[in-house]
Amino acid sequence: MRAFATLRFYGDRLDPVRLTEILKVSPTKAWRKGERYFAGPRAGYLVGRTGTWFLATDTHVESADLALHLDFLTRLLSHWTLDDKKRLSQLREVMARDGLKADASLFWHGQPGETPPSVPPQALERLHALPAKVETDFDTD
Repeated sequence: MRAFATLRFYGDRLDPVRLTEILKVSPTKAWRKGERYFAGPRAGYLVGRTGTWFLATDTHVESADLALHLDFLTRLLSHWTLDDKKRLSQLREVMARDGLKADASLFWHGQPGETPPSVPPQALERLHALPAKVETDFDTD
């Protein structure tokens, strides 16, 4: 079984450094529009058509439990403390000012016949509050 989640911000005026400062976590990959970045061994170096800030939880959470990966993401956007309210409002402000969009993807791969996990409504609420579009990719062998 394997599980992880991703959070992505994108837009032509995206400043990866500013998002990293707000979220207080380094992205898995990030680049500005027009910036050269390494896309991987097959694609090599590309030039960003738009700015992107991308975080995959599998480098932060060592578990096949999707709930733990979701918890990691939602804590980045949480409403639990005054600092977190400030963080969410800062993200919303940057998204509105710079015309950014966000999405989250939830991945889970299980054994044949295994029941896919349910996504806690609280996690969806926090991601939608950003606002972020949420997609799921659940599959079995």
